[in-house]
Order: sequence, then structure tokens, then C-alpha cells
Amino acid sequence: MAIEKILITGASGYLAQFIIERLYPKYQLTLTDIVEPKRDFDGTTFIKADVTNASEIEAACAEQDAVVHLVALVRERHGKPLTLFADVMVKGTWNVAEACARKGVQKLVNISSISACSPAPGAKLPYQVDDAFQFGAGDLYYALAKHLGEQIGLAYHQAHGLKVIHVRPGVIAGDGLNPGPSAPEVVTDPWFVYVDPRDVAQCVERAIETESITYGAYNAVAGRADSRFDWKQAKKELGYSPEHNWDEIPDSDQ
Repeated sequence: MAIEKILITGASGYLAQFIIERLYPKYQLTLTDIVEPKRDFDGTTFIKADVTNASEIEAACAEQDAVVHLVALVRERHGKPLTLFADVMVKGTWNVAEACARKGVQKLVNISSISACSPAPGAKLPYQVDDAFQFGAGDLYYALAKHLGEQIGLAYHQAHGLKVIHVRPGVIAGDGLNPGPSAPEVVTDPWFVYVDPRDVAQCVERAIETESITYGAYNAVAGRADSRFDWKQAKKELGYSPEHNWDEIPDSDQ
């Protein structure tokens, strides 16, 4: 069945505005968050709901064809307790997946992160999906929560046939917290980890549109030869074609 109705969780966040802007001319969007988005998108519906509340998110998923799941602790997440990550990102994602299964949602596009799969020491770069990875002490709660979110998606794909695509954005530029990329003085390995939010939105759109992929994870990063995470699999399988690649920064393939 064609996807017409899409629920977007975390609709008040920074990245969400780019995804909504990309999708709302083509789809009937329902937006949900614990606070209403500041920007008004004509033709969209807002439902106040908390992903940690199973009944609220299940009600929001009713009659939806797809869900784009964006809720995460992103800004000012450092120093927050483990329990908050477990409740918002792990329990929240589990509630969303369960709601999709209960309400007959066709597809879940889960916004994960390259943090969920930091390349293991000595790994060949650029990092390919399913290559060996290793957690580090820095930002462990966030990285582990994103990884567990992907495992939840896999479980619901296997158990219920839910179509699940994980989009793993790189460091998202322009949110006012990241300083932006600058070339290192000495380049020894692929180093570029940034992505423009408009390209993440494009990758999400491609994930929604694909009919041949029922489960997968894809890196959404700049389309550069020196990107630390591979983006060509997403190009080959989803049709992702990043357009904002920081042409002013010399691109090197080491």
C-alpha cells in the first residue's frame, strides 16, 4: 500500500523542521511532541504526546502509514542521568515500535546516529554498516541508547514484519552547538563526519519511498571521499544523493 499518512515524533526538534519541510508537500503529516512546534506548517496536525507514555503514542499512531521517529536527548544531554536516556530513548523507541505493530503501521524510519557504531580501533575506513564497532566512555549513554533503539527496530521487523529503516546522521551542522567542520592540519584517515540537515531530510524521504528495502541501516553523511562513514550504500540502495558537501573544504581520499 502506498504511504500517505506519516507521524513524526519529536516534531519540535531542530532536525524535525527540515524533515517536515521536505515531506509535507507530498504527505499528510501528523506531528507529535511534548511541546508544539514553533513553526506552523500548513496542513499538518499536531498531537501532544509523550513517547514514554505507551497509550499516548499508540493513540498517535492510529491510522498512520509510517512513522519517522526523532525523539532523543540531543542538546545539553551531557551530565544527564542514565535513567533519562533509558526512559526517553530506549523505552520511548520501544513504545513507538510496539505502537506501530499494534496499529498496523507499515514502516518505521528511526533516526539513529553514527554514534551508535563508532569504528573499532584499526578498522578500515570509511566505516561500512555492519563493520566492527566499539563503544567508548565518552557519550556512552547516548551511543548505547541509539544502538539499543536499532535493536528494538530489528526485533519488531523480525517478529511483526514491520518495515524498519535506521537513518544514521553524522554530526548535524547549523544547530548552533556544533562549531562546524574545519580541515585538520594533517590528514591521515577519512575524517569528515558532518552532514547538512537538508541532506538528512532527503535520506529520510528516500527511506520512506523505497519499496525494495524492508530492513536496513544507512549512514547519512556528506558525500565526500574523506567521509569517515560510508554514504555510498545509501546512495546505491535508497537513492540518497547528498547535495551539501562543504565544497570550500578540500576533499582528500586517504
